Amino acid sequence: MAELRLGSGLRLHYTESGRPDGTPALLLHGWPDSAFSYSRVLEHLPDHIRAVALDQRGFGDSDRPESGYTIPELANDAIAVLDALGIERAVLVGHSFGSFVARRAVIAHPGRFQALVLIGT
Repeated sequence: MAELRLGSGLRLHYTESGRPDGTPALLLHGWPDSAFSYSRVLEHLPDHIRAVALDQRGFGDSDRPESGYTIPELANDAIAVLDALGIERAVLVGHSFGSFVARRAVIAHPGRFQALVLIGT
């Protein structure tokens, strides 16, 4: 597990697999899960995919601030994570509640994404 501190001071935890120069994929979990929900998937992804499974704010080991839990705010967190990791474009994967966050991120920033994968939306 690694940790990012966004410009707002928010600490978000994530797990990463694959080559650092691989095709980036940001994985957003459902409610009330965490990046752990992708743990069995990560080990089976090919090495050429740089998968980043995020604990969204309020979940897993990430900070639990009093506010910031709207879909647009969580989508902004996803963009901030990509920025913090130096990822210009990524595949975005959302499961359940994470699919709402993923859709909002793609609508707000379509140029940041190569593809959108929705699971159990």
